[in-house]
Amino acid sequence: MPMGEMGDYQLFAHDGAQIGGMMTKTPETPAPYWGYYINVEALDSAVARATARGAKIIMDPMEVPGGAWVINAIDPQGAAFSLVSMKR
Repeated sequence: MPMGEMGDYQLFAHDGAQIGGMMTKTPETPAPYWGYYINVEALDSAVARATARGAKIIMDPMEVPGGAWVINAIDPQGAAFSLVSMKR
């Protein structure tokens, strides 16, 4: 999937189900890393639960190709994570 200046996002699957993707590290990214996406029932209520427990949202809800919604966040210990859902 073309991502403009960030290059192509390479999707991969296992037994016919999409399980992840990756792209080339940008010059601004200090080191390669894996991003962890947690599937949730509804994004807005999951964001409310996460922030009530100390998470900080670093990217507001964004619709991605395929109709899913995602956010990026940092947990209270400083670990990055993302939430993804087909419903807001």
